[in-house]
Amino acid sequence: MSIKTQCQCGVFAGLMLFSMAGVSSDFQQLMEKAGSGDQAAILEAGISLLQRQERPDSDQAEALLQPLADNGNTQAQLWLGRAYRDGLGGIGKDINRSFRYFELAGGREGMNPEAQMELGRAYMNGEGTDRNLIAAYMWTALSAEQQGSWTSKAIKQRKALQDRLTSAQLEKAKELVEQLHSIYLKQP
Repeated sequence: MSIKTQCQCGVFAGLMLFSMAGVSSDFQQLMEKAGSGDQAAILEAGISLLQRQERPDSDQAEALLQPLADNGNTQAQLWLGRAYRDGLGGIGKDINRSFRYFELAGGREGMNPEAQMELGRAYMNGEGTDRNLIAAYMWTALSAEQQGSWTSKAIKQRKALQDRLTSAQLEKAKELVEQLHSIYLKQP
């Protein structure tokens, strides 16, 4: 089944559910737009469902975001990672699955700087992986170099990591960041 078909099936199910549930007309309009295959609308609808406080619908959020994530959409991967880490939208917590989504979104394939900050946090706290402060610093530093809504959090996290690392560890972490820049992140 194609991503468009998968998303449309999820959107159709959501429209049926929400037409009976008394949601806002804005959200219904968003779902209708998503139903036409608009991937930005599908993403926005999935994120909205994860952020809902009342009557969360984890099945619908996953039905919208999963096909996007499977096709490399780093925002969908980022939000699914957060959902599994924090239990957003009624999704059951699964810290290992959360880590895998952050790795997909922030790593070599995705290079999403917000997901890199989350990946740094996971390594710092040992969430879904072994605690590794050098890897935590490396991913956080990469994130902190980018501009966005997450930048100040990434800078704070990098500073906290700097304070926890020995001088030898910090030197190694900075060396790894430079290696990533020169080899791994080099744009073609």
